[in-house]
Amino acid sequence: MKADVSSEVRRLRALKGWTQEQLAGEIPVSLPTVQRWEAGRPVRGLAVQRRLVVMFEEAGIEGTGSTVV
Repeated sequence: MKADVSSEVRRLRALKGWTQEQLAGEIPVSLPTVQRWEAGRPVRGLAVQRRLVVMFEEAGIEGTGSTVV
């Protein structure tokens, strides 16, 4: 996923009304991983990227699917 993932992850959490910990549990990844994404670090792992894209689409966040590597 591209560098703008930090704002998209925050947006997803806001739309869902989730904490970072809740998002981490839904994917599942660790809390520090979600914190790194929101700090601008890349999302690693194809399965995690795909899960995020599905979650973005379900939340109605358009255009995020094109950011998957």
